[in-house]
Amino acid sequence: MGLPYILTPEKKEPAANRLRRMVGEANVRIVPELHDCMSAKAAEMNGFEVIMVSSGDLACALTGIPDLQLLSIDDFVRVTEQITRMTSMPLIIDGDDGFGLGRALNAQYGCMRIMQAGAAGVLVTDTSELARKGQLSIPDACLRFKAARAGLDANGNHGFLIARCDSDLVHEFEETVERCAAYIDAGADMLCILWMHKIPDRNLKLEMCRKLRDALNAKGGRYADFPMWYPDLCGKAHDPEEVSMEDLRELGVYKLVGIHYSAHAAMLAMLDVGRHVMQEQTNDYVDYHFDDTGYKTFTTMSMFGLTDGSWVEAENAFVREPQDSVAQRNADYFVRTDDVHDPDKQG
Repeated sequence: MGLPYILTPEKKEPAANRLRRMVGEANVRIVPELHDCMSAKAAEMNGFEVIMVSSGDLACALTGIPDLQLLSIDDFVRVTEQITRMTSMPLIIDGDDGFGLGRALNAQYGCMRIMQAGAAGVLVTDTSELARKGQLSIPDACLRFKAARAGLDANGNHGFLIARCDSDLVHEFEETVERCAAYIDAGADMLCILWMHKIPDRNLKLEMCRKLRDALNAKGGRYADFPMWYPDLCGKAHDPEEVSMEDLRELGVYKLVGIHYSAHAAMLAMLDVGRHVMQEQTNDYVDYHFDDTGYKTFTTMSMFGLTDGSWVEAENAFVREPQDSVAQRNADYFVRTDDVHDPDKQG
């Protein structure tokens, strides 16, 4: 059973190293973009291997307003510390323009603090400073990425840098290639062409993906087969113009695929259940409505180290009587024999 991750000895391998090893493998991994420990726990239980904190979802969760780029570096550091304490999955932080104002120094300082908090790496954009529309010039964008690289490498760390390029790949192809090469030279470990998924035609998407890959490969050296992030793979089942995971595998260079679902799903579930609680004036709905999903639990708390006994074991080691353990008492009350936390392994 072992101790909960939060109580385990110092991690043997830096998270950035684990992430680099994953990126060096042949397969493509989906990366849930989430906002807190609960969404990270759900991703871990679902079997995902890498996670990202979405700045948009985090903004909504912490402030209750849209993402207007009002979060501070302290907000990002706090959630980084919280999540990396409770899971071994490498965590990437969406740092937008470098954690505010778009100054290169903000990017350096923010990336340094994020690495100290336990992250594997950071995504930084080439968007204009002060949240203005458009992109920085290539030289100014490179200064931001170089500053981020310096922050990620400070104090003996070597964090993973994803450079996001907001160019229109179809209409600005040559400039996009130039930007990509420059960002690699500035220290990027991976590239994300943000609007790739907005290209309306599937065949054109794949053509542009191949064209960009081939253009970088033609440069040789460090540019060849440079790893890519594909943004927000949308619903293939309902959109025949969307590319599939198999398409990305065949391209060879796409290694990570961002997916936004956790905050959206949580809000929909809370709205739906809350509506029924108000209408019925009971909490019965939550007990039966989700039966068809295969999951069943008396309380969310049981999923966080009570059912598997890890926290019970951890606390019981330091009390004389089991009933002096809060974890034991919680497990006795909240854990039920018919709880199902992994429907795929039932039966």
